[in-house]
Amino acid sequence: MLAQFLRSLNAYVRDEHGLAFEVADYSVYYFAEIWGCPPDVSNERVHAFFQSEHFRSGVEPIPGALEALTRLRATCDLEVVTSRQHVIERPTLDWLDAHFPGVFDAVHFGNHFALEGGSRKKSEICRDIGAHVLVDDNPGYALDCAEEGIDVMLFDWNLGYPWAKTEAGPVHPKITRVADWAGLCAELEALAAALAAAGA
Repeated sequence: MLAQFLRSLNAYVRDEHGLAFEVADYSVYYFAEIWGCPPDVSNERVHAFFQSEHFRSGVEPIPGALEALTRLRATCDLEVVTSRQHVIERPTLDWLDAHFPGVFDAVHFGNHFALEGGSRKKSEICRDIGAHVLVDDNPGYALDCAEEGIDVMLFDWNLGYPWAKTEAGPVHPKITRVADWAGLCAELEALAAALAAAGA
């Protein structure tokens, strides 16, 4: 939702492995399945990507995110809950400081698909920090959090994220699909007003 991560990853696997993929090719956000390789191979490629120039300087922010988050910060506490691994914690923090300076109060790493160390579910992190809303583009994370009573904005940028769509929706009263940061901002402001009115 903040970064065009997949666009840079695609550039890396094209340049290093001769694999030509577009964002539209990812019907699921599971790289081994899309790339047609074993999970350990896809994990190795992703971790090699973390060491590449494509990752260090090639990941651009999503247009409109900074403006929307700056506006939301006036009324909301904002924290990052990411599935990213601990091995890229420092570059992730540096990237956030460069593109979203002063926007977030904290950053929490789930360490999913890591080569070492334990991981934490996003719903567990959200519960521990008292989050009211999660913004995510992964239906699995969205449903997990929604079932724990957390409102979720399922981010499907310009309706161009195939993995954010499933036959089941997902359909859940706690999940709202949004297509850009302007729409997301409006939904979050409406939800914040409703929570305030309810005394949450």
